[in-house]
Amino acid sequence: MSKIAVIIDSSSAMPVVTRNRYHIFQVNDPIIFGDEVYKESVDIHDLGELVKMMKDKKQIASTSQPAPGDWEEALNLAKASGYDQALLVTLSSGISGTYQTAAAVADSYEGMSDVRAWDSKIAVMGAGMQALMAAAMAEKGKTLDEIMVALEKLRESIVVRFVVNDISHLQRTGRLSRGAALVGGLLNIKPILSMDVQDEGKIGAVGKARKMSGALKEIKETLRQSLAEVDYPVRAIVVDGNDAKLGDKWLKDLQAEYPAVKFERGVLGAFIGVHTGDGAMGVLWAHDWEDLI
Repeated sequence: MSKIAVIIDSSSAMPVVTRNRYHIFQVNDPIIFGDEVYKESVDIHDLGELVKMMKDKKQIASTSQPAPGDWEEALNLAKASGYDQALLVTLSSGISGTYQTAAAVADSYEGMSDVRAWDSKIAVMGAGMQALMAAAMAEKGKTLDEIMVALEKLRESIVVRFVVNDISHLQRTGRLSRGAALVGGLLNIKPILSMDVQDEGKIGAVGKARKMSGALKEIKETLRQSLAEVDYPVRAIVVDGNDAKLGDKWLKDLQAEYPAVKFERGVLGAFIGVHTGDGAMGVLWAHDWEDLI
């Protein structure tokens, strides 16, 4: 029986304990300050650390994608660990070229019998939950073909809403693809954003609120509508961008209102934080991946 390795990039912000539990390999995304290149989770461990570095350096960070050699190195490590097939799960091709690079490496890598790349069409633990399901299925002896079919079903069900304190970061890095006129030029506005996970995986503005509490109210309404339309168990993840206290508050609030949903907590890592800025918040939900395996 083939042994399938799952390899992610660090933008999923998957906790180390979770990665270790499912034996998931990771390629670390580059964060750039001028001529200096840092690796997420190696040199910069979280968004709070990034924010401090930007203040100390008086410089705005930018990002790049992992080099082909980074994916090859991870594949070599997986091969040395006894794996003979691999699945590379990346953040959305709608906001990064990471998937295209991973796909090219998957096509050319000759050290395993089958290597494939998967475009999560999202980031953070939206990508992470897809990788977790793939790893859990591999652990149960499922084939790559079976895993890809399940991934299609999971990705199709994902909905995400997030809110940023300052839209300028997404505009500066070119990640806001649509709806800019909805929030552009307005002061004291919390833009509510989504990603079209079932299409190109791009970021668009879908609303606005005056306060984070108002944004949560809008997100709750979208979740309520989603729950009314599905007949499967839902798993949701509340993510915070360097504001754990607010993230915990949102979690408690949502759990009280939607007790049937399986809620978890996550974070926006440093790499994604370059684009969202400090203090962003989000909620994503989908068909509970454990129900799909």
